[in-house]
Amino acid sequence: MSAMTLTLRATPSGRIDMSGVLPETLGGRTAGDIAAQIVRVDGNPVALGDLFAVTPGEAGAALRIDAGSSRLDCLGKGMTSGTLHVEGSAGHYAGQNLRGGELIIAGDAGDCAANGMRGGLLRIAGNAGNWLGAALIGDRAGMGGGVVAVAGDAGDRLGDRMRRGLILVRGKAGAACGARLLAGTLVVAGGCAGAPGPGLRRGSLILGRAPDIMPATYNDAGVADLSWLGLLRRHADAILPGVVSDSSRVHRHMGDLAFGGKGEILAPA
Repeated sequence: MSAMTLTLRATPSGRIDMSGVLPETLGGRTAGDIAAQIVRVDGNPVALGDLFAVTPGEAGAALRIDAGSSRLDCLGKGMTSGTLHVEGSAGHYAGQNLRGGELIIAGDAGDCAANGMRGGLLRIAGNAGNWLGAALIGDRAGMGGGVVAVAGDAGDRLGDRMRRGLILVRGKAGAACGARLLAGTLVVAGGCAGAPGPGLRRGSLILGRAPDIMPATYNDAGVADLSWLGLLRRHADAILPGVVSDSSRVHRHMGDLAFGGKGEILAPA
């Protein structure tokens, strides 16, 4: 099946809210109908065709956005099925409220990607910004399901208040990695800046490098051999190879003791 393609006509002058531009909503429609779809630029309504050259595709086919831009916000927002491929970078809130399907970003992603995500797969070939998979102001929790795979680095507050799901980061993360983690699994192969896991309640934060600082509110549980890491590695390797270590022996720290102590930070033994 031929994919629908949207090609940016020029570098955007403002921020474009791409909400509603999804393979499930545009599939099978004519070029004229797609071009008439309304998006917002800095809050003002603009026809999609004024910003993008439109090549229609078959119903059920993938949607491709050529010449992505860091000014394209809310890519894949609320998507439930299909594949959205962004050839280039994405703006803020990529994959927000993602429920299903696959969102592929060939470049970097801005802040707050995977906010409210509940299912599906988000792939970021470059770096991710701050607050990936995290709760925004006023949210009770962050990411609640699905899988995020980042081939590069991630910014600050990675997985803040994450409730469910799996985040894989091949590079390193910024400050406050795993802050207030409620549940789920967060894997950062390159380690993180500063002290990890402040306020962590449950779930697992797995670091490929020992942190420079371990918070005093974590209990050193020594070296453990955790067989479930082998299962996680096989699952992760099918998505982003090499993120989870081959060894099941890790140095385990239980905490945050100030918040019940039911979570864990795992680092190389």
